Amino acid sequence: MRVFIVEDNELIRDAVAEYFEVSGYEVAAFENLEDARDAFKHQSPDIIILDVMLPDGNGFQFAKEVRREKNMPILFLTAKEQESDRIMGFEVGGDDYVVKPFSNKELLLRVKALLRRSYSEDTANKLGEVMNWRRGAESLTIDTRSRKVFRNSQELHLTSTEWNLLIFLAERPDQAVSRDSLLGECLGYLYSGSERTVDTHIANLRKQLGNEEWIETIRGFGYRFAGDHPTEGPE
Repeated sequence: MRVFIVEDNELIRDAVAEYFEVSGYEVAAFENLEDARDAFKHQSPDIIILDVMLPDGNGFQFAKEVRREKNMPILFLTAKEQESDRIMGFEVGGDDYVVKPFSNKELLLRVKALLRRSYSEDTANKLGEVMNWRRGAESLTIDTRSRKVFRNSQELHLTSTEWNLLIFLAERPDQAVSRDSLLGECLGYLYSGSERTVDTHIANLRKQLGNEEWIETIRGFGYRFAGDHPTEGPE
């Protein structure tokens, strides 16, 4: 697995890079966004570890740029610890948010969890190959083998976390799923401000799915997938 590290603090950058290399990862480390952007044109990392406050720009903005091109996991590694900063990180497409100071071991475990959820073949094949749903005049096709989602035949570009949430809910049509279950099964561990974290990812997913209420809110509890009558195979 190839890891991009974008971090302007040389001590942190070198320590993280060395730890991941010793753990068997291919690492490319950058001290600014200019170098990271240039490398991104020629290589596709499997995950990006990204600082927010960088000498030539903002990591949140770079995450938006990445999301327009690729769906690999993004982990923010930053000193910005306010809940509003965390929420912003998830709103721009981040999959995880680690606040400095941190341990390299915990960071590695979080990266492994993101990669496992993003690239696991078991996850990709949970529902078979293709499932079609309807909700009013809207159609939704989930192709789990290729990890693609189509709304009215238009492909949606979901983050790995959005994909995991959609699959988890679609496996349980008309079933109320708690926020705690979504947090544990789809995000892998507890965050500070956990309910708002789940709500932010669900809000992002809803924007992708369009105007129809594919995901209903269960007030004070969680969410429910509300597609009608799944069928096997293409429409």
